Amino acid sequence: MKKVNGNALPIISLITPSLDQASYILQTIDSVLAQSYSNIEYFVIDGGSTDGTRNLLENYGKKFHQIKWLSEPDCGQATAINKGWRIANGEIFAWINADDIYLPGALNIVSEYLLQHPNVDIVYGDCDYIDEVGQTLGVYPTYPYDYENLVKFAINYIPQPGTFIRRRVLESIGFLDETLHYVMDYDYWLRAGLQHNIAYIPIKLAKMRIHSDAKSIKNLASFSEELITIYTKLFATVNLPSAVQKLEKEAMHHAFRRAAHISFWGQQPQVSYRYAQKALQLQPFSIQAWRLLFTANKLGVRFANLLMNYPYFLKVK
Repeated sequence: MKKVNGNALPIISLITPSLDQASYILQTIDSVLAQSYSNIEYFVIDGGSTDGTRNLLENYGKKFHQIKWLSEPDCGQATAINKGWRIANGEIFAWINADDIYLPGALNIVSEYLLQHPNVDIVYGDCDYIDEVGQTLGVYPTYPYDYENLVKFAINYIPQPGTFIRRRVLESIGFLDETLHYVMDYDYWLRAGLQHNIAYIPIKLAKMRIHSDAKSIKNLASFSEELITIYTKLFATVNLPSAVQKLEKEAMHHAFRRAAHISFWGQQPQVSYRYAQKALQLQPFSIQAWRLLFTANKLGVRFANLLMNYPYFLKVK
């Protein structure tokens, strides 16, 4: 086995969950196969696609034996990732969605960092947003790790495609919550941060594709509902550290306010209004929450669409 500075390279187990992403999945697979890292274990877990994905996997599987794949109906993305993780043998785990890509050298960077920092359990780097054809739309809002800020502001600044997890995290806190379909990554970071060291490296590791068929773009209202669910669950955690308990009021305010904003742009003004009300109950003088409350109606949504730039990159018609 190849070694770096006398250390054996750990197996990195990568999972690609897939459902009807034939337009992009080969780019994802190619970005994995192009990695110069020599100790990769790669699984594609397809949820029974009907768009030709299975044929692509069969052909690629014959050509590149590094790819292990299966295609069968499942209960969603988190279920697919967990299925892959349960059969994986690696010391480092990650998932790369079937429309995202790794940048060259990403796995070498991560492996070297974790070898040099044995106390770090999760590491993440920077990530770009790209469109359907791979053009850069912007930069994922990534920040240096601070657990209190991750909780308090209800913003997931840890980009999932650029995040890697040691096996001991899975052994400690378990797998992804399979009841979640939009924020399972954020939920996992919140859970992991209670027990494990997380670190940020300011290097671009991946690209996240934003397109009209992406489920988080098509279902903003459901995204906001799950955001509130994971925050409610966090603050119901038994033996939550006192420092985190003290954040509850402010954190829930930000979560409700963010949910109101997401629902507003997801064309759900009634849902937005309800979340804005809850945000104001926690912080009555929040200008942002009052603004959402007054604009959370069909007329407000119409004017916002006319006068303001859509904040989530793509407007779904």
